[in-house]
Amino acid sequence: MLSPDFRPLLAAALLALWPAIGGSQEFAAVVVYAAVAGTPTSAVPAAPARLFVSKEKMRLDFAGVAGQTLIVDDLQHQTLLLMRARRTYQQLGSRPSEYFRVADAEHACPDWEQAVGLSIRCESVGREVVDGREAVQYQRTRSNGVRDYVWIDAKLKYVIKWRADDTEAELRNVREGAQLADWFEIPEGYEPARPLKSKSGTASRAP
Repeated sequence: MLSPDFRPLLAAALLALWPAIGGSQEFAAVVVYAAVAGTPTSAVPAAPARLFVSKEKMRLDFAGVAGQTLIVDDLQHQTLLLMRARRTYQQLGSRPSEYFRVADAEHACPDWEQAVGLSIRCESVGREVVDGREAVQYQRTRSNGVRDYVWIDAKLKYVIKWRADDTEAELRNVREGAQLADWFEIPEGYEPARPLKSKSGTASRAP
């Protein structure tokens, strides 16, 4: 048992560590896609996706016959594509830049720039309620004048809505709480995807 003299010191140490322990909110949500007004709807996914976020990992399950899943490990800088119907997986060279966590919802431009991987013109353009949750809206202006937008959930410190080119996506039915660790691992029985041979005889990557 700790001596009473050490208890205040332990309490102070735990209090100092609290931002690191509890600062990253875990949650699950449904991602609903839509076409931006005035653009074709053919490029929009037909069905919602499911998003699961832990402290440093993300899982995005796409619906449909293809049954693909993205697993992102930001700590290891690794992105995996799972093909559920084939029970195979392969490593990708990049992660989706639309989904990212921020240190401060009120100053999210540096984190958006890091997610994109290049210097951007970014500014906060106001606040908005997205599916009943408070969010801060940011605007990015590209060199050609085109503008992209992200909305950062003030509590989750995570993108809850984004709009780019002809598509936008919004997180709905957010359910806060710890996520299962094995949900972000390669499932048992999955094998690395084998390169497919093209008609010319050269190997190509499996889709």
